[in-house]
Amino acid sequence: MTKITAREMPRHRMISARVSPMVEMARWFFELNIIPYAEEPHVPILHVLATRRAHGGSEVPVVVTPEDVWGGARAFLFGLDAKTPPGRRLLGDTEEQRNANIAHINHFFSLLLLQVRRYVYFHLLPHRKLLYPVVTQGAPFWEKSFVAMFYPIWRWLMGKGLNLSPNLVETAPLDIDRAFSYAEHLVSDGRRFIEGDRPGVVDIVFASLVSPLILPPHFGARLPKLHELPEALHKLTIECRERRAGQLALETYEQHRPAPQEQLRPRKYGLNLRSVLLGPRLQLHGANLLRRMAPRLVLGRLAIFSSWNDVKEMLSRDLEFLIAPVNGAKIDPVTGPFILGLDRGEQLVRERGQMYAALATVNFPLVQKHAEHEAQRLLTAAKAGSGKIDVVNGYARLVAARTAALLFGVRGPAEAELMRVARVAFHYIFLSLGSSDGALKLQAIAGAQELKEWIQKEIAERTASGHVGHDILGALLVRRRHDADALDNDGVTRTVAGLLIGAIDTTATAVAQIASVLFGDANRMRELQQDIDRPDRVLGWCWEALRVWPHNPLVLRHANAGTSFAGKTFTKDMTVVGLTLAAMNDPFAFPLPSQLDPSRPRDRYLHFGGGLHPCAGRSVNAIQVPLLIRELAKAGAKHTANPRFDGPFIDELVVTL
Repeated sequence: MTKITAREMPRHRMISARVSPMVEMARWFFELNIIPYAEEPHVPILHVLATRRAHGGSEVPVVVTPEDVWGGARAFLFGLDAKTPPGRRLLGDTEEQRNANIAHINHFFSLLLLQVRRYVYFHLLPHRKLLYPVVTQGAPFWEKSFVAMFYPIWRWLMGKGLNLSPNLVETAPLDIDRAFSYAEHLVSDGRRFIEGDRPGVVDIVFASLVSPLILPPHFGARLPKLHELPEALHKLTIECRERRAGQLALETYEQHRPAPQEQLRPRKYGLNLRSVLLGPRLQLHGANLLRRMAPRLVLGRLAIFSSWNDVKEMLSRDLEFLIAPVNGAKIDPVTGPFILGLDRGEQLVRERGQMYAALATVNFPLVQKHAEHEAQRLLTAAKAGSGKIDVVNGYARLVAARTAALLFGVRGPAEAELMRVARVAFHYIFLSLGSSDGALKLQAIAGAQELKEWIQKEIAERTASGHVGHDILGALLVRRRHDADALDNDGVTRTVAGLLIGAIDTTATAVAQIASVLFGDANRMRELQQDIDRPDRVLGWCWEALRVWPHNPLVLRHANAGTSFAGKTFTKDMTVVGLTLAAMNDPFAFPLPSQLDPSRPRDRYLHFGGGLHPCAGRSVNAIQVPLLIRELAKAGAKHTANPRFDGPFIDELVVTL
């Protein structure tokens, strides 16, 4: 995989034995959902040293996440299911589907989980040369050496761990036969797979469980070859492969097993220096100092204004303080022209009008209900588990991505992919300091191209069917029926892409920073709890917390030579910085700025810009951001760990519920 199309680094560390059927199941579901993971392979039975050290018990897979540990196959399925989006829930979306799938999976587990391993290892353990390369693949050197030097001891440990008593080994094929018969019964009505025309979760669990007995070509790790098997196991394998259930499992692999993910290393954050440099205290102290000492600072071709009046006026004078040379230079090669990179002119007037007309059709009560449901579902699952939640990638970013999919009508091949392409484009366009970051620029262009292809595919399908939908994409398309200024496919694609790129990480970052400010202080948390059923006050608390630690502490503009501002006339073209962090702590506009006051006038805040180019999603954020904070508070959030950063993004903020 090239740097241009690189995935995000893994947030899931999977302790495994690569040959394990249940590890294969976990790999399969991660790869099907395009969720990056870091696999840490171990030799079977020796893996318990690592799994117990991670507090995951003795059964693989053990998946370590920022907020929880999923120990074993069942915990993995329920843990991943809790994080999957509506319409793509791992165990099914309706109660009926979930109950049926869980019942089938439990039945297969009871008949296959131990029995397959027990029977296969019983026949393979005597064959050291055959088994050694299979069980040691990817394992640490010392584990390989232990098996090589002390194979009889390892074999004894395996026999003890699997309980290879003659009676249990003898009855294992009977349970395997019952499981195959059960699978065959489920497809006896002529369906292709257990869940219909396409393999579903039950098909994948069954195929994974029986993989050591059918030796599928697309298994995600090394298996013995059919001709290498001892006679009794060879005979059972042939029988299993020839049965209808065996063919079902092989076809599930053939049709639905993604290409294995390349080996990735676990995400490492290193020293938490970014928490200090990018956290609120140092930034706020520096901004306030600059406002007091040099509120109108000019350094060569750079001008920095930090008083509230100056920043507010700069944003209002869009004919002199231009956005195109700043944003447009980065937006245009990534998505094509978008309103946040266009200065006043015919194209801006037309495309801005079309975008806001589409936004006016948004059903905000539906958006609120959807976000509220997802927030509550994620928090309920977290409380039932470890009692912790990662506010960023386990909560706010997920809800924001699901809201974006609902609003804009674009889902992509997987939720993780939608979040990936949005983040890399957002990073380059809005958070990189210049347009010369070559590697990041290439990633942003490649990611945005994927996004545009998804949008264009959606446009083509809707146009062909005649059903344009009731989201923003649909609203833009339906305008063609009555508005001569309606956007063509390229204009619709650019507009939806531009909106979506800013939607997810703006929300995730804002919620994380608000949570860090409010939940890290017992007094503030107590005051928020008192206002929890007063939406306007909750919004006020959120905007006040963002005033202390804004997700966007500055705005950039370009001023041409000859521009007069704040008593200065620029003699050359200038990059102008409006330091919104300093401006929102200016006592002129915010008396007693060190105190959080949720009753302050809303028009004073500069969180979402101003003038001709405010954040297009500010109306959605005004609903979604306080909703996410409110639900966290209702769930009992009472402590936050130090935030961890991935570049300019808060990537992890674990809250105790």
